Amino acid sequence: MRLLGASASSVADAVRGRPDLAVYACPATEASGIEQLPFLREQAVFITTHRFGTPDHLTDRLV
Repeated sequence: MRLLGASASSVADAVRGRPDLAVYACPATEASGIEQLPFLREQAVFITTHRFGTPDHLTDRLV
């Protein structure tokens, strides 16, 4: 949870200290890329081809 304008202790009291809820209560920055880092996950997607050149029609719509 990104917390702006309230204290982290009030949120911890409201959720009764749930360990599965992360509260980010530090001051906001003007750099949006830095603000988003804890909330985004990088994912790489790649397509491999068969070594004998056998056509695979599962990826025809992607390429």
